[in-house]
Amino acid sequence: VDRSSDDPYFDLPLSQAVERLACSASPVVTPNDVPIYRVERGGEVTFHGPSQLVVYPMFDLQRSPFLKDLHWYLRMIEEVIIQTLQRYGIEGKRDNENTGVWVGEDKVAAVGISSSRWITTHGFALNVDPNLEFFDTSLILPCGIEGKGVTSMAKILRSRGDPVPSLQKVA
Repeated sequence: VDRSSDDPYFDLPLSQAVERLACSASPVVTPNDVPIYRVERGGEVTFHGPSQLVVYPMFDLQRSPFLKDLHWYLRMIEEVIIQTLQRYGIEGKRDNENTGVWVGEDKVAAVGISSSRWITTHGFALNVDPNLEFFDTSLILPCGIEGKGVTSMAKILRSRGDPVPSLQKVA
């Protein structure tokens, strides 16, 4: 799979994909023609597209300064996102029930991790200024979470009349 282009796409955990897509021999796309790719990670469907900062860090959690603890690692990723948002005057927070970073009731960053022998894979997607129409719940249920919305740094900053940083500046 070539993910080097800026074309938007969705990914779906392998276990979900096998159940839902195994019978399909042709490429699977959403009603708005965005392809769905199978990946090996937990969680539900996640969108990736232009103006979204997607970071897949690879760390050996057996080495200092890390801990051999996936829950700790997940919370540290969320903390990095929260501190990044603070630099732009946005108050991000954790949700007691769902992973990721939230602003109010809306998710601004999805987090999905995996590891093998304590080497991390996957990571997070921070919505800097993506087209939020891709999160339309008639197409997908973002991260499998019902009753919550999705937002972006740009939407929040524009609502206050503040400038929107480039993806490169946020990175």
